[in-house]
Amino acid sequence: MKIFSLFDFNVRKDNQFKFRRIKLLTCSLLLIMLFTTIGYRTISLASLKTENISQISSKNVKSKIYNKKIRGNIYDRNNKILSTTISTLSLNINPQEILNKHHTIAKLKKIFPQLKDQDLSKKLNSNRKHINLLREISPKEYVSLLKMGIEGLKIKTKSKRIYPNNNLAAHILGATDIDGKGIAGIEKKFDSQLQEGKDVTLSIHAGIQHITRKLLLEQIKKFEAEGGAGIIINAKNGQVYSIVSLPDYNANNYNSTLSKKLFNKATKGIYELGSTLKLITAAIAFESNLINEDEVFDVSKPLKISSRIITDFHPLNYSINIPEVIVHSSNIGSAKIAEKFGSSIQLKYLKSLGLLNTLSLEIPELGRPQVLMDKKVLTTMTISYGHGISITPMHLASATATIVNNGIKINPTLIKNKDPVQNEKIISKDTSMKMKSIMRLVVSNKHGTAKKAEANGYLIGGKTGTAEKIKPTGGYFKKENIVAFTGAFPMNDPEFIITIMIDNPKGQKFSNGYRTAGWIAAPVVKQIVTRIAPILGVKPQLESESKFSNSLLNYKIRGKNKGANL
Repeated sequence: MKIFSLFDFNVRKDNQFKFRRIKLLTCSLLLIMLFTTIGYRTISLASLKTENISQISSKNVKSKIYNKKIRGNIYDRNNKILSTTISTLSLNINPQEILNKHHTIAKLKKIFPQLKDQDLSKKLNSNRKHINLLREISPKEYVSLLKMGIEGLKIKTKSKRIYPNNNLAAHILGATDIDGKGIAGIEKKFDSQLQEGKDVTLSIHAGIQHITRKLLLEQIKKFEAEGGAGIIINAKNGQVYSIVSLPDYNANNYNSTLSKKLFNKATKGIYELGSTLKLITAAIAFESNLINEDEVFDVSKPLKISSRIITDFHPLNYSINIPEVIVHSSNIGSAKIAEKFGSSIQLKYLKSLGLLNTLSLEIPELGRPQVLMDKKVLTTMTISYGHGISITPMHLASATATIVNNGIKINPTLIKNKDPVQNEKIISKDTSMKMKSIMRLVVSNKHGTAKKAEANGYLIGGKTGTAEKIKPTGGYFKKENIVAFTGAFPMNDPEFIITIMIDNPKGQKFSNGYRTAGWIAAPVVKQIVTRIAPILGVKPQLESESKFSNSLLNYKIRGKNKGANL
């Protein structure tokens, strides 16, 4: 039994030895395979180019931010981006996790030399756990941070609203706050829609907006004016192609812009726009049927009403009819016309033309007209030539569109392809035709006040206006003016309205000291029309070959005032 037991023990011992050898070999093979895989992976990672790291990092960043709903874009009428959202990275740090603050400062300075040692030291020695170092860093800087291996860094992703065209249509686009919520302009008006990721397409034409801004700015500088506004709208459907307010600002810097530049002179500012309102007076006269077309009004002497004396800039010594009142821009004639139809009829048409209420344009920055409504004879008279009524340039453009659009009311809109509501008739087609004829004469006739707006082939028509600026405390500045022009082209079939306002221009040597609308606003109209007409598809035509109404030829404008410059 002992011999057998010893033999059995030796056999078992030999088997255990063989098993251990097999186990050891298996483990060795597994370890070799593991280290081979790790080594291969390490070599592969090490061979990655910096660009690939950047791409991977960008993908990670994008995957985080795009999980959120991205704010919709704002486009112009030709689908050019006016406002969009991008993802950005911000650099934050937890001072409590930094092991060596001196080394950390040195590393950060290598990547961001603009950071100051003193500021970094103060921030990194803070007791806080979260400190922002830079609100925005580039993907390249992000990759450099990864390579540095700086402890305590926190990279956060966020959305940023940008305006690629900087100043272009800044007052219309508006802005968003730090949380991406609309706080002005289209951004505010359509905030809910944009936050849902839905785009907004405007009626604005970026190219025409640029041209209008450039030419208006040049004229403002030329006459050392304080600012101005320029509007171009479709005369048939009210779609706005351009709204310019100057001075303007870079839309990307909204929060750091002075409030004076943020003010929208085109839609928010209200002004007495002078003799441009005579167009409305003439339209009311024709439409009221209280005044015959051939009726004349004596303008040879100043008109005294109560304590007020109404005069003309360039007096005439004979009686004139309605077309001549407008072409010569007679305050006396306009006042006498208004006296005949009275305050009630005047206010009725001012209301129907939208000149007593805020417009329904799709931005929050809208001005409400201020109109004297005491129904006194003097008030009725002065309103007839633009005193005692303050409106926005957009109000004037809208009313002009209605007058030339066969009397059908035009409500301006900033949205492309919005169906216009064209069922409200303000004046008759016959009155509209008479007004278009007179407006053309204001520009084309040798006695017209807007001769400098004439652009061969484009049949521009309209009306100039020059008014003293209102003092904030009441009364008027005797040496400060608001000058304006409102009109349309081509007058045989008006397609576009153009309204210009320039704030407090200064007389120049080349203008013989004049600072009136005929010298300042009218030339801008010519320049703008000749630049934008080809873009809009409005072809030049000879007036003699056009299908213009024969009524234009029936109005005989008498007299010649030397240097008429209203």
